[in-house]
Amino acid sequence: MTVDFKTLLQKPADEIKRPPVLPAGTYHGVVKSYEFKESKEKKTPYCEVTVGVQGPGDGIDPETVSGVDWTKKQMRTNFFLTEDAVYRLKEFLESCGHTTVGKTLGEVIPEMVNSQVLIEVTQRNSPAGDEIFNDIKKISGAQ
Repeated sequence: MTVDFKTLLQKPADEIKRPPVLPAGTYHGVVKSYEFKESKEKKTPYCEVTVGVQGPGDGIDPETVSGVDWTKKQMRTNFFLTEDAVYRLKEFLESCGHTTVGKTLGEVIPEMVNSQVLIEVTQRNSPAGDEIFNDIKKISGAQ
C-alpha cells in the first residue's frame, strides 16, 4: 500500500491537536496485533503487543474521557522472551483463555489476536518533564 503524502499534507495545520492523555486506571481493550523485535541496546528479543483501547473500565469517570476517539486509541506493551521473563507472556496468554499445554509459544501467540483484555494505564512524565505519556502497567485477559 502506497502512502498518499499529498493528501496527508493537505490537512490544515491549525486543526492539528495533541491527542488527550488518558487518566490513570483500567480500560477495556482488544489485542490488535503482535510483532517480534529486538531491543536497541542489548538486543533482547521481545514480543510487542498492540492493543486497541475500547473504552474506560470501572473507576474511570466517563466525563474525563469524553471526546476520546476510541477507534484510533492504541497502546503497546512488550513481553521479553528471555528465560527469566517469558513466563509473563505465558501467563498473559492463559489469562486470555488460550491453552498452552502441549503447544509452543509460536503456536499460541497468534491466538491472542482479537482477545479481549483489561489494561491498567499509568501516566509518566517525559524526560524533560514537559509532556505526559500513557503506559500499560498491567495487561490481562478480560474473561
